[in-house]
Amino acid sequence: MDGRVLRRTVVLVACVAPVASPVRAQTAAELVSQRYDVDPMHSTIEFTSTILGAVHVRGRFTAYNAAIICDPNHPERSSVTAVIQASSINTDMSFRDDHLRSPDFFDAKQFPMITFVSDRVAAVPGGATVSGMLTMHGVARRVTFPAKMVLSPRATPGNNGRVAFTAELKLSRGDFGIAGTNKFNPDYTPLTTMLSDSVDIILELTATRERYSSHQLGTGSPPGVADTVNRVLAQRGVAAALEAFRTLRSTRAADFRFTAGQLDVIGHQLAERGSLRDAVQILQFNAELFGDTPGVLESLGEVQALANDSNGALATYRRAAAKFPDSAAALEMSRRLERLSHSTER
Repeated sequence: MDGRVLRRTVVLVACVAPVASPVRAQTAAELVSQRYDVDPMHSTIEFTSTILGAVHVRGRFTAYNAAIICDPNHPERSSVTAVIQASSINTDMSFRDDHLRSPDFFDAKQFPMITFVSDRVAAVPGGATVSGMLTMHGVARRVTFPAKMVLSPRATPGNNGRVAFTAELKLSRGDFGIAGTNKFNPDYTPLTTMLSDSVDIILELTATRERYSSHQLGTGSPPGVADTVNRVLAQRGVAAALEAFRTLRSTRAADFRFTAGQLDVIGHQLAERGSLRDAVQILQFNAELFGDTPGVLESLGEVQALANDSNGALATYRRAAAKFPDSAAALEMSRRLERLSHSTER
C-alpha cells in the first residue's frame, strides 16, 4: 500500500469472449480474481466542448479510480464502478478551471464525486456495450456506450495482468443540471461565448491486476521492516512474525520503516502462493494498525474473498466503503458480493 491507490473504469471490453459454458453463480474467489483496477499513469479521461459554435475546448480529469469485474467467458457478468473527483477538472487555464468547479458548473464542493455504476454489459463484435447510471452534479442518468478493446496480454507470474480499451460517448450538460451561468464569474458571458450543451467524452484506459511476487522487500532508508518480518515468517510462522513486528516497532522504531505497505506486500505474496489463512492473519493485523490508510481494508477483503469467505469479505469491503466512499474497489466488490449473497440464499 504506502499510498497504494485504487484505480479506474470500463475494462469490460476485454471481457468479450464467446460464451463457452452454462452460466452459474460466481464464487467470491472468482469475483475478486476477475477484478482489475484502472492505472491512472497510463490512462486518460478527456472531454471536448465547443465555444462560438466552432472552437474546441479540451480538458481532462486527473483524479479518479475504477474497479472492473471482467469475466472473459461470460461478459454479461462483467461490471464496473468508477469514481471521478469533480475538483480534478483541468483545462490548462486556472481561472477557467476555478469557474468550472464553482456552482455555475460542477459545484464541486457540494457534489465532489462523479460516479458511474454499470448494470449491464453486452458483448458485441470487437468490444462491448456498457450501460449503467452516471451520477454527476447530484443528478443520475442512465447512459449506454460502446467500448472497444485495444490490448489484452496474458498475465504471467511476477507481471501485472493488463487490459486496455477506448470508449467515446456524448453527454448533455443540461441533462445533469450544469447550466453554465456567470454568477461566480461575471466576466463570463454565456450568450456571447455560446458554450455547447453537448460534451464529447473520450476514455483511453489501461487496467491492471497487480502481482506482488516480484516486489522487493526491505528496500529504502531506513529499510522497510517487511524483509525482516518475512524471514521470521518463513522460519517460525505467522504468530512469531507478527510478534517480531510488534517488538521491532516498539524497540527499534528508527531502524525500520513501519508503513502500511510493509505487511500488505507480505499478505499479498502469501495469497499468491496459496497460503490464504496466513495471508488473512497478516492483513487483519495490518488493518488493525493501519485501517485508516486507503487500500488496507480492500486488501484484506480481497484475500478473504480469495479464501471464499464471502461474509467476511463483504463485511470488510463495507467497512472500506463507509470509511472511503470514493473507493471504487470497495463499492464494486460490496455490490457484487451482496448480489452473490442474495443468489446463494435463493
